[in-house]
Parts: sequence; C-alpha cells; structure tokens
Amino acid sequence: MRKRYIKGFTIIEMLVVVAIIGLLSSVILTALGPARDKAKDSRIIQEMNQVRAIAETLYNGNNYDALETENFSNENLKALADDITAQLPVGAVGLTIIKSSPTLAKTYAAYSSLNVKAGDAQNPIVQYYCIDSAGHSLVLNNPPVGPVCQ
Repeated sequence: MRKRYIKGFTIIEMLVVVAIIGLLSSVILTALGPARDKAKDSRIIQEMNQVRAIAETLYNGNNYDALETENFSNENLKALADDITAQLPVGAVGLTIIKSSPTLAKTYAAYSSLNVKAGDAQNPIVQYYCIDSAGHSLVLNNPPVGPVCQ
C-alpha cells in the first residue's frame, strides 16, 4: 500500500517565515522614523507660510494689530496652530507669534519648533522655523526673542 503525503508547509516552517517577516518589518519601521519626522517638518513649514498669508491679510496698511498672539479666535489661524501642534511631540513649542508692540504692532515674527534635530545624538539641538513681516523664512537653533527672525 502506498502512503499519500499532503504537500504543504509544516507549522514550524510557517512560524519561521512569520518571525523573519516580523524582524524585517521592525528594521524597516525603525529606518523610516527620520523620514516621518522630515515629512512632519515639511507640513509645519507649509503651515507657517500659510500663517504668513493670514497675517498679511490682517495687515491694515499701517500695522498688524488684528494679528493675535495667543488664544486664536481667527478660525483659520486656530486650525493652523492646532495642526502644527499635532505634528510635534508633547512639550514642543507650537505656533508662537511675537509682535513689535501690543498697541501699535508694525512688525511680527512667528515660529514653531521642528522635529528634526541638529547636532549629534548625544547633544541634539532643537531647531525652529521662523517667518516674519520682513519676508524672512529661516531655520534657527534658538527661538527669536523679538519680532524679527535672526
């Protein structure tokens, strides 16, 4: 009498294949972390440029008094601020706007921290993307202290 064998995979072979796939996927996901941070930073930069467009629409020909610096009631500015915060890790600096004067603001600067750090792994340096009313768009290692990106 002939024995009939069922062709297929044994459970050990299937477990080995699943383990290899799991190992490869963990290596790939680890390698994609920096790319994900760069994509989030790109989104932050685009949204900061939209903040500039909103600020320019609020300019009345003489000053930026209508531009809010916190607790944004302008729904477009609030949506941008919320999305910028969502792209950052907990505790990072979201959208921050500095005006030259609370009463007669002739200039402003807006900035946000970024995900990608400068420096090396032992001494990472937080970077900030800054825009201002003079048209500057800069990546800085320190947040600006006044209404100009420097």
